[in-house]
Amino acid sequence: MAAIGAATLFAIVQIVLYTTSGDNRGPGSLAELALNLLLNASLPLVVRLPRTVGGLAVVVTTVLALGASLAPDAVAARIDPITTPVATPAVVSFLVTLLPWHQAFAFAAVLALPAIPIWSPSWGNLYEALSSTALPALGALYLRARYELVRSLRKRAELADSERRLLAERAETAERQRLAADLHDIVTHHVTEIVLHADALRVTTRDDDARAAAEQIRRAGTRTLTELRDLMHVVATGARPAPAGRPQNDTGGDLAALAAADHAALHVAGDPDTVPAVVARAVYRVVQESLTNARKHAPGAPVTVAISYPGDRADVEVRNAPPRRSVDPTLTSAGSGMGLIGLDRRVTLLGGTFSAGDDGEGGFTVTASLPASATRGETLAGANDRVIRIPA
Repeated sequence: MAAIGAATLFAIVQIVLYTTSGDNRGPGSLAELALNLLLNASLPLVVRLPRTVGGLAVVVTTVLALGASLAPDAVAARIDPITTPVATPAVVSFLVTLLPWHQAFAFAAVLALPAIPIWSPSWGNLYEALSSTALPALGALYLRARYELVRSLRKRAELADSERRLLAERAETAERQRLAADLHDIVTHHVTEIVLHADALRVTTRDDDARAAAEQIRRAGTRTLTELRDLMHVVATGARPAPAGRPQNDTGGDLAALAAADHAALHVAGDPDTVPAVVARAVYRVVQESLTNARKHAPGAPVTVAISYPGDRADVEVRNAPPRRSVDPTLTSAGSGMGLIGLDRRVTLLGGTFSAGDDGEGGFTVTASLPASATRGETLAGANDRVIRIPA
């Protein structure tokens, strides 16, 4: 754009000067104007063909200098005739900007020699040549050096900022891993105690109800320890979940019983055994948390749970209609508000996608899709990019 603007400006100025010169025109004025307009027309090509435009400028300058020296009448009529094209400063500036400095200055020197000219030098021609070549070259060189310096400083600042962010993220990740390890140790220790005491109670008690309750506590504790072990393994190593072929009862819980307890309609399509145990347990947790939210925020509303296993993943959708009874504020404020956020992190950690929000009809929908096998590294990049809307 700058080259086009300069070419247009030079052409207008030269045409105006030629038309207003009147009787002061020399015999070669028209040829001089044509050569200058030719050089002006080549300026828009200087970015793509800088050497070609530079060579054309040399040719035009040489022709003007030879024409001035071979026209004695014109020389007599004009003291120190101008032999440098008007566009020469712009050409030199672009060459210094686009070419290596030694090539650009070689073009400037070649352009200056015919403009003096060396066979009949004069102070006027010398001033004209230097002001048309040397000064624009030095100015463009200064601007180029300044631009490169500012760009290098900006890149250095961006690199330092990226390094600071990377170090902060590494420190945050290390601290989270340490806290997760501490939490795992604490929970594992206390849950193990609960499992041992429940197992002891199951063996020693003679009350059938107490024995059944102790067995349920023992199974829940054992399942919790298994989930903790699997999740910590994924977090620590980024390993893929175990392949399918798990025991049929290793699902994290009974989905049918879970749905029946909340009077939800359950629809299951496909074979649950096509996904590993850690994915099956994540499906159970998504359904469990979604039903809990529906019970708290949409009392009396019908709930539909749809789970499908296409073979390479597990898809879950839990949808509840608008509430039919007033919401109990004591019940809605009892939670921590981290349930859906925790589900999002858990599903994302396993390589899946998660979304939760209003369905546009007053209800609420939770969807999750978990691959049967995915690496942790492929999915963590977008873990914090989604917004989870907690129902009011």
